[in-house]
Amino acid sequence: MKTTTASRRLAHRWASAGMTLIELMMVVIIIGVLAGIGAFSYSSYIRRSRSQEARTMLASIAAREDAYRAEFGTYCSAGGSSAPTSLGLSNAWPASAPTSQRVPFLATSMPQEWLQLGFRPTGDVRYRYMVLAGAPPAAPPSPYDAGFSSAPNQDLWYVAEAYGNLDGDTVTSTFGLFSGNANTLRIVNETE
Repeated sequence: MKTTTASRRLAHRWASAGMTLIELMMVVIIIGVLAGIGAFSYSSYIRRSRSQEARTMLASIAAREDAYRAEFGTYCSAGGSSAPTSLGLSNAWPASAPTSQRVPFLATSMPQEWLQLGFRPTGDVRYRYMVLAGAPPAAPPSPYDAGFSSAPNQDLWYVAEAYGNLDGDTVTSTFGLFSGNANTLRIVNETE
């Protein structure tokens, strides 16, 4: 009888020393869920940090537009073609953006208006940029035209926009700045 009890104790110790297959599977599932959440959060964080480029560049464009107006008495339109007449991705510069990869902004084929404006990014960019400038009675394009009238007291205006597609899908994010709205940033689909 003594050996049966001893072997039972030994078998009991051995069984409680490890994990069952179900316990191991639960641990693997929990680790997988946590890894998935972490990966999603990290990629979202990266896209948000990369979208900071648009905010910084638009603030730089606003400063350059104010300096341009102080010197020449008007705002400067700049985009992918000479003096763009409407907002939109097709009128923006550089032509090879938007993408998740950086592309050169400064190039020999760059429209002269960017040089006139004095806007020179310090490095490559992920967004396309454009500036549309106007004078009364011309109204800024929608949705920036809210509250604008052609009354004589209206002022010169500009709209600067940045277009990006950081995750490579078909959705484009748009950051917009309107001089007539105290340069308040308007964002559509920030991280797509």
